[in-house]
Amino acid sequence: MKKESIYTRIKITLLLTIAVLAYSCSSTRNIPEGDQLYTGITKIEYKNYEKNDHFTLTKSEVEAALACAPNGALFGSSYYRTPFPYGLWIWNAFSSSNSGFSKWITKSLGKAPVLMSWVNPELRASIANSVLRNHGYFDGNVEQTRVQQKNIKKCKIGYTVSPNHLYTLDSIAYNGFPKQADSLIRKTMNDALIHKDDAFDVYSLDAERNRIGTLFRNNGYYYYQPGYSTYLADTLSVPGKVNLRFHMADDVPVRAKQKWYIGKLDVEIKKLFTDQLTDSIKHRRLTVHFTGRRPPIRVRVILKGMKIRPGKLFSYEDYLESANNVGASDCFSMTDFKFTPRDTTSSCDTLDMRLSCVLGKPYDFYVESNYINKTSGRTGPGIIVGFTKRNAFRGGEKLDINMHGSYEWQVGNNVQGSSSQVNSYEYGGDASLEIPRLMLPFNVRRRLYKAPTTLFKGSTNILNRAGYFRMHTVSGEMTYKFQTSANSIHEFSPLVIEYQHMNSSTKKFDSIRVANPYLSVSMQNQFIPKMKYTYTYISPAKYRNPIQWETTLTEAGNILSLGYLATGKKWNDKDKQMFKNPYAQFFKVQTDFRKTWRLGDKTQLVGHIGGGILFSYGNSSSAPYNEQFYIGGANSVRAFSARSVGPGSYYSNVDKFSYVDQTGDMKILANIEYRFNIFGHLYGATFLDAGNIWSLKYDSYRIGSQFKLNNMLKEMATGTGLGLRYDLEFLIIRLDWGIGIHVPYDTTKSGYYNIPKFTDGQTLHFAVGYPF
Repeated sequence: MKKESIYTRIKITLLLTIAVLAYSCSSTRNIPEGDQLYTGITKIEYKNYEKNDHFTLTKSEVEAALACAPNGALFGSSYYRTPFPYGLWIWNAFSSSNSGFSKWITKSLGKAPVLMSWVNPELRASIANSVLRNHGYFDGNVEQTRVQQKNIKKCKIGYTVSPNHLYTLDSIAYNGFPKQADSLIRKTMNDALIHKDDAFDVYSLDAERNRIGTLFRNNGYYYYQPGYSTYLADTLSVPGKVNLRFHMADDVPVRAKQKWYIGKLDVEIKKLFTDQLTDSIKHRRLTVHFTGRRPPIRVRVILKGMKIRPGKLFSYEDYLESANNVGASDCFSMTDFKFTPRDTTSSCDTLDMRLSCVLGKPYDFYVESNYINKTSGRTGPGIIVGFTKRNAFRGGEKLDINMHGSYEWQVGNNVQGSSSQVNSYEYGGDASLEIPRLMLPFNVRRRLYKAPTTLFKGSTNILNRAGYFRMHTVSGEMTYKFQTSANSIHEFSPLVIEYQHMNSSTKKFDSIRVANPYLSVSMQNQFIPKMKYTYTYISPAKYRNPIQWETTLTEAGNILSLGYLATGKKWNDKDKQMFKNPYAQFFKVQTDFRKTWRLGDKTQLVGHIGGGILFSYGNSSSAPYNEQFYIGGANSVRAFSARSVGPGSYYSNVDKFSYVDQTGDMKILANIEYRFNIFGHLYGATFLDAGNIWSLKYDSYRIGSQFKLNNMLKEMATGTGLGLRYDLEFLIIRLDWGIGIHVPYDTTKSGYYNIPKFTDGQTLHFAVGYPF
């Protein structure tokens, strides 16, 4: 009886649980009387329009005004929903309870129902009508209808958009500006952003008004603002056209109509914001105020970045460049420019400038202890101990010295189910000096967006692979970094020298190098004299779907080989030396492109394509090992550990040196990732990765490694997976679970999904930051 009683209670509990879930899963249970659950919009219908680029732009803004994601929206879509709006279900089940758990789960995972009263289709249609008018469709119209669903508590919205006639500009006139200001406008008409026969567009008119405002401020009109000019649009004189008149407003202050010149320059340099300045140095119309025997930073360092000069017309462009250059210095915690008229008389046309600077902390001592999880599949503890001195030699320099060390062991499996037991440790140090200017033998006349820097850096590192080898690498470099605009960043290293030296190796590793000539050359003792250039483009922050593109060109040994060529040596002769050691000779190109589609406030779709190619020639039959490409890891194809796939269809069942021979001369990588918010600062991701590496030359040791176009697609390793990201605002902590789909070599399993065992085709990656 007792057993039957227990079974009966279990059955009743299960039935009650199912009943509660079914009740809570009713998505319309909490819909107020007289309202409906919004379930999305039908396909928007367009009538009476002429298809062109202007209409395409207008269409996207109209659809943005009408868009509204329903509960359970698929990728933030206004059209499509998932059949499982779990957020709404959780809200229905727990929102009415006052318990602590119910409040927490409702706030964290619940989503309130999106009601028709909140969506307000009438208001959205009105906003879309305003968008049409702002883009020149003055006779445009947006209509909305409610599309009833089977469940009377649910409703969709249908929109019909009729842009009708597009009004264009028939004439443009600039009136009412002071004589000198009007002359500036006439001289720069080629830069105008609006033209006859252009579509009438409010955004273009605002852009032209801002252009005129910037033009005036760059030519002495310090107090002028873009809002001091306005426009009148006449749509009656010419049917279907607009006569446009830009003119200066009637109530513009007198000061905004005159040009202003720079007078005295005062620079205040304080160690603390509360310091009282007791001393000064005066040179012509420049006065530097400070405390102590001498200024804590050389005055020429500040003046070098200053484009504002006494006696010159005020220029807003000069001011911005000066503020960027001075503010970009790591020496100051605060900088502030102030311009004030010299007196209050009506004839005054002089602005005195005062620049206040507060020095930042002179020293930093840091200790970073961390747990390293590299893309190579190796993991272990690491530590960095460093010292930073700002304004090291009173010239705005930053001196940084650090020591680092780590111990690692291999934890990843390969697709065949075997794991590596290779352990290693490494230690070394870096010393760098960053100087806030370009150390060049000539002057750069081009205006730069930010203060450029020159970096001198020296490094040493010792790597020990237990049971295999011990390698010492020493390097030195000089790098220039500068920005030509807000979106374009350049880095040029005219001199980078590395020297890798194999201190010792075991018989086991020597046998691997003897069997693999390519590996023997790439890991030999050699100098690597390089020159490197990197260009980075980042689209403006205002773009809804931004892009980032980075390309790096690297060459090594070519200038040295030209010197040997001049002495009679042939270009393809081997064993030419630098300081009695062979040197590497190659040319390398790498590029990465990333685009982000913002689907909602906290949802994104991010695509990434990357690739590279490496040509070895002349003095080298293969490039140095650390210059070659590899695939897999936390920032690549995440279903596999680094260097566990490729090159090409090559695979060896012989347990040699783990992944050491799985590098190549060519790389192709593609990723797509959907990122979404789970709750609070916790985000989730789903992703799909594909890629591989190849050798450019036939390799008898690594059969199948050479790139062949007709084999490229089937030799792309692919994987998918899920991830978690926790946003600390200053840092992203990431955990990715990669699941293999396809490897490029024969696994004895037919079909595209050729992973022998599901458990061997997956990898966990713990990392910091986004993968791309």
